Amino acid sequence: MKSPWFCLVGVFALTRCLFPADALTRLEENHLKAVRAGIQSLAKMRKDLPRTGPYQEYRANLHVHSAFSHDSRGTIEEIVAAAKRAGTDILLFTEHPAPHYDFFKNGHQGTRDQVLLIPGAEMNGLLVYPNESVSGANGLSTTEVSTLVQRKGGLTFLSHLEERMNLEVPDLTGVEIYNIHALFKEQKKLVSTLKNPLWLAKTGPLINHYPQEAYSALHEYPANYLARWDELCQRRPHTGVSANDAHQNIGLKIRITEGNKAQIESALGEKLLEVNAALLSAFLSLPKETKPGTEVFRMQLDGYEYALRHAATHLLMKNKSREETWDALIKGRAFVAFDWMADSRGFDLCLEQGNKRGEMGEKMAWKEGIILSGKAPLKGTWKVMQNGKQVKETIGSDLRFPITQPGVYRVEVWLSIAGENRVWILSNPLYVANP
Repeated sequence: MKSPWFCLVGVFALTRCLFPADALTRLEENHLKAVRAGIQSLAKMRKDLPRTGPYQEYRANLHVHSAFSHDSRGTIEEIVAAAKRAGTDILLFTEHPAPHYDFFKNGHQGTRDQVLLIPGAEMNGLLVYPNESVSGANGLSTTEVSTLVQRKGGLTFLSHLEERMNLEVPDLTGVEIYNIHALFKEQKKLVSTLKNPLWLAKTGPLINHYPQEAYSALHEYPANYLARWDELCQRRPHTGVSANDAHQNIGLKIRITEGNKAQIESALGEKLLEVNAALLSAFLSLPKETKPGTEVFRMQLDGYEYALRHAATHLLMKNKSREETWDALIKGRAFVAFDWMADSRGFDLCLEQGNKRGEMGEKMAWKEGIILSGKAPLKGTWKVMQNGKQVKETIGSDLRFPITQPGVYRVEVWLSIAGENRVWILSNPLYVANP
């Protein structure tokens, strides 16, 4: 029979996928304090920028799960409230399909508390946003599902690229260029630390005190995703979106039960283990007298608010509507931003040719005098990418880059925070074609 200590270590191992190899450093109190100070400093330096061009900017979160999905318990009320706190205007849900409900007909849609809700699903390696029910499509291949949804006027994005990096799907709207759960799979070095239950006693309260900073400890540059995206965009336009993969399902709860025992539960409320409360008191500070049912500890690693604030897809649209959302996502009028660092609203990138302006996602024929023009609400490091290769690096709050030859152009903006350079903004491409 396994000892309670052995079982408890297994509970702590639930968190092993959350942090990259250097996350132990990023989760130390001094680093978390430095990150928070960095965020506050950037907020003070940030300048509001008026939006130029014919479009307004709306912040959207794709790849969001609610209680419709088997691995989430989130109610629409708490998700919308979290979205409001995170500054989100549009939620595009991606439920796991199941026989007992139709994710399109029964899914969250309409407007609630000024947040636009759009139903969708994560299925067959795709994020799908259909215009009508596609019940029964689960048995189809990835390509067949994409074709079906596209033919009915819907959108499809290839999801979790790390699992299907070489998959060819001809009818895609675009691809995820960042998925936070993809980073989870790369974590292997934290297991030894997690075998020491004192780690939770030290780190759990820090995670609760610095939830956004702790969640963003795994923020890394998605090099493999971007390389594949660059390759696809040289064939034809693919809109790049961020995937929050928000579930609010990773964490622990401990409550006292009868007989001075403690029940350890998952974030989904599933009983994981019951031990003597005295055993927990060795590394958790417990009240001397507690009634059965009292919750004495909670650690939520992926709360909706922090997952939704972490990254977003900003859309340029004429108004906040489903139709305009479709148009922006299809045409690539969008950029991905890691707003946990700083509010990216106001970022702009376009092609200028005399009085002519080309938005992100648009194509313009090359000729002398075309300028790639950008601006951001903070001074940062701009990296100009042409056909997937960096061709320019400059520091500032704006960009003026003469286009000397046709190609697929996009930019990255990086910020320094707590002594680390981290990517802040990833634009969608602009296409300069042969005349």
